[in-house]
Amino acid sequence: MPATIEPMSDTAVTTDPADLPRGRTEPLDPAEAERIFGRGIAMFNGVRYWHAHEEWETLWRAAPEKERDFYQGLIQVAAGLLHLQRRNLRGARNKLAEGLAKLRPYQPAHHGVFVNELIGEARRLLDDLEAGHLPYLIPPVIRFTDASEPDFSR
Repeated sequence: MPATIEPMSDTAVTTDPADLPRGRTEPLDPAEAERIFGRGIAMFNGVRYWHAHEEWETLWRAAPEKERDFYQGLIQVAAGLLHLQRRNLRGARNKLAEGLAKLRPYQPAHHGVFVNELIGEARRLLDDLEAGHLPYLIPPVIRFTDASEPDFSR
């Protein structure tokens, strides 16, 4: 069974955008949310951290409260890795640490991906940065918990 993303809302009520908190968007169709999530992972795994961040930000803005920290954690880890690519070590340390804190409650797996593996790889990089070393960037990879039905449609 492929990984699925919960509906962005428990109800099918259309919200007036004027009633949404600042920066929030209406809930997304679950199929569209799943496509966006997958594109974000593909971008991340392709070392395109800015693009991954952009995909996941769409989900974060539309997500129910209980899911927002998960998406924000992914966004922050991607931002930390982008900072590391650009040799902004302070930005990398800050964003990686923030992202790890947001993702910890979602271990070991969430939305069909191994969160614990991502945390471990990001933690290794953060440990090197905190020790004053410039880590050798072996790009972390987000792995799905169930790869029985890969999507080769791209």
